[in-house]
Amino acid sequence: MDCDGVKALLNERNSFGAFTGVEITDVSPGAASCRLDVRPEHMNPFGTVNAAAVYTLAETAFGAAANSYGRAALAVNLSIAYLKPAKGPRLIAHAEELSAGGHMATYSVKVLDAEGVLVADVQAMGYRTKTALEDL
Repeated sequence: MDCDGVKALLNERNSFGAFTGVEITDVSPGAASCRLDVRPEHMNPFGTVNAAAVYTLAETAFGAAANSYGRAALAVNLSIAYLKPAKGPRLIAHAEELSAGGHMATYSVKVLDAEGVLVADVQAMGYRTKTALEDL
């Protein structure tokens, strides 16, 4: 499966991503980008985007990057640092593969606000299976 097929499959089958409004916008080998158009239900009581929405956006970008080779990949660990309060109207996450060998791969994910300000930094690790995505 090519990267466009991975993007289409993950956007179609990610019910939680659709529920929260996260959309995968780009997938290339070892990398992916996602966006979240901030809605009122994404906000916390302090007027900024809830940390769970930021995490969901970052995790989805990581997942798309990890699955970009057409094989099922599963999250092993994600560590997130919230650097600044996130504000709308849109957040963007960019994931990039840093290292891969055998079944394990590590990724960096950057979450930016609409002005390009870095609001969260994520280090993620995935386990890459031998199962083709189309076989799931």
